[in-house]
Amino acid sequence: MRHILFIESNDSLTGIRESKELECFVTLLTSDLNYYLKETELKDHPLSIVDNIVTIDTSDIKQLIDFIDKYHKENPLTAVLTFAELYVEQATECANKLGLLTLNPVTARSVRNKGMMRKLSEKHGIPVPRSSLVESIEQAIDSSKTIGFPCIIKPCNAAMSIGVRLVYDENELIDAYNYYQDNRFFGRGLIGKSEMLIEEYAEGPIISIESITYDNEFHCIGITDRIIIGSPFFVEAGSSFPVKLENENQVVSIVRDALIKLDYNFGACHTEVAITSDGPKIIEINPRLVGGPVPQMIYHSTGLELPKEIIKMYLGEQPDLTPKFKLGAASREFCSPVEGELVEVEGLGELYKDHDIKKIQFLKSGARLPTPKSNFDWVGKIIVISNDATSAKEKIRQIEEKIKLVIKISLK
Repeated sequence: MRHILFIESNDSLTGIRESKELECFVTLLTSDLNYYLKETELKDHPLSIVDNIVTIDTSDIKQLIDFIDKYHKENPLTAVLTFAELYVEQATECANKLGLLTLNPVTARSVRNKGMMRKLSEKHGIPVPRSSLVESIEQAIDSSKTIGFPCIIKPCNAAMSIGVRLVYDENELIDAYNYYQDNRFFGRGLIGKSEMLIEEYAEGPIISIESITYDNEFHCIGITDRIIIGSPFFVEAGSSFPVKLENENQVVSIVRDALIKLDYNFGACHTEVAITSDGPKIIEINPRLVGGPVPQMIYHSTGLELPKEIIKMYLGEQPDLTPKFKLGAASREFCSPVEGELVEVEGLGELYKDHDIKKIQFLKSGARLPTPKSNFDWVGKIIVISNDATSAKEKIRQIEEKIKLVIKISLK
């Protein structure tokens, strides 16, 4: 039987169910099983389908390599991978050591580190915002004088928009820098690097190219747009797929060329691009499948089960990336405008009867709600389909007007 080892997972457990559907034996390595269970018994949790769960420090690459090397000799592995971005470096390094299919570990490390990615992009002529890697508040202040305000300050190795902030002056820069340095804890024992990036504010719509590279061939799955809220933070509050751009060929070509120049030779990639007045600029290259509701949107608009096709790639099989049909999908992610406690969500009743609504998910009453600072702060989300992305966006806009979050405001 084919044997897949996952190093951690994202919260939706992407890939695990698909691996079992492909009749694979599944091992999961995790540093904290309770992170997933959240007080639920394993027998009652979706992780109950996993064949073997091993507790190990998944942040320690050397420990992982030593364990997996021994484990592989006793329980031969067909694939080692992860769908959780914060563990991509570990997974590619371990798979490479065993000679299994994976993204080039050097590339994974390079694109995961935003400072390194920018330096390599500038070397290869890839259009990116001007930026500077800083290791102290003094360097951050000096760099901001060169870059100019407003500018972006962001961690080098975070995800989900953690620590990313738009700052308009030196005081805001100092506040953002110090806040991140005091809150570099990503959960599951992971601590973010202290280095940060000061970058030019690439003003304009943010879109992303969702792609798959297999046999060194780039496949564009489609383009996703974004609604961003929470300024000065960057919180994704909506998206649609597949969108059409006037300069679509140019944008896709820029992304394809960038991945080739950076030796992005295998796997899924989620590349964020700002459409600025100076032309498209690559903001981030994320070595993973797009997250949030987008994989479900891709499925409902094309019929492609990307997680399953990605698993097949790691098993050495040719993925099927041909759309089965062509529709449009849109999502809306809801956030609380104030700190407080969720009392109820009004307006959902009739929505469950609408067959074009493919997902309705909200936190339970009593949940503590922060003001949004990252994509971890969503209260709920809704996904709809329609004939195309434009009509799906209009449909979800109408739905959004019917939803009301009833919140008990926290008194400080």
